Amino acid sequence: MMRKESFEAAYQAIADYFHDTNTQAFTTFDLSNIFEKNRDSWKIASYRTAKHFFKYLENSGILKLKTLKHQSTGSIKTILSKSNANYYDIALTIKKDGYLSNYTAMSIHQLTLQIPKSIYISFMKSDDGRSNSSDVTLSQNSIDQAFAKPQRITSEVYKSEIDNYRLFFIQKGYSEKEIGLESNQGITYTDLERTLIDIALRPAYSGGVFEVLEAYVNAREVIDTNKLYNYLNQLNYIYPYHQLIGFYLEKANYEEERYLMFYENISSLKFYLTYNISNKQYDEKWKIYFPKGF
Repeated sequence: MMRKESFEAAYQAIADYFHDTNTQAFTTFDLSNIFEKNRDSWKIASYRTAKHFFKYLENSGILKLKTLKHQSTGSIKTILSKSNANYYDIALTIKKDGYLSNYTAMSIHQLTLQIPKSIYISFMKSDDGRSNSSDVTLSQNSIDQAFAKPQRITSEVYKSEIDNYRLFFIQKGYSEKEIGLESNQGITYTDLERTLIDIALRPAYSGGVFEVLEAYVNAREVIDTNKLYNYLNQLNYIYPYHQLIGFYLEKANYEEERYLMFYENISSLKFYLTYNISNKQYDEKWKIYFPKGF
């Protein structure tokens, strides 16, 4: 009589392991580590490899296979997940030090009625010892040149060919700090105030400037503008984002006392609501160029 397959003999122990863990999705690297750590206690035959383990998890129904294709290189990333895992879980298992941001955070905070199939995950670039942004001299010419071009979009984008979800992995600048983050049920994302900063700075990751304005309108009754202001000061960006945020707050009909502190920090420089504006108007009060009809 043939010996029973060792994975089958260990089915209950393997199934219990994944049932009991709070992690919802796993990379093949994660699963290789799990396999090597537990193979002795599960009494898995020595000739069995991590690849055999991946296949068994899929075939037995313990985990479901999800493949994502890199939109630039065509390389495939394999994820195995629990049946109730969502794309938030999948995204954050790929970038374990990352957090959900931009349009995705807008959706979490119910700042948009849209249900985007694009998931945005930010992660920190390690400090490489370069000077802080506050040490950089900013000129009107450098601003004009930068904002005459389209916003740069991350090239680290993966797509699920089955349901057309896209995962955008956004590397944050070395001077940006992990402030304004919160977690719920194992999911980390930007809080309300940090979300409103991020979407104003990078509207292409947030549905565009009209969606950003709608988010500011929807946040009006719950946003703490003092916290918003303090976050912006802590982030210490080189660009004059105080006038950008203030412009959105006034446009969204916030009371003057809630955006006065932003107005008091207007720079001498003219700034832009977004990149590559083809038909622009100018707001003298906030020194902001914005698209005609905004």
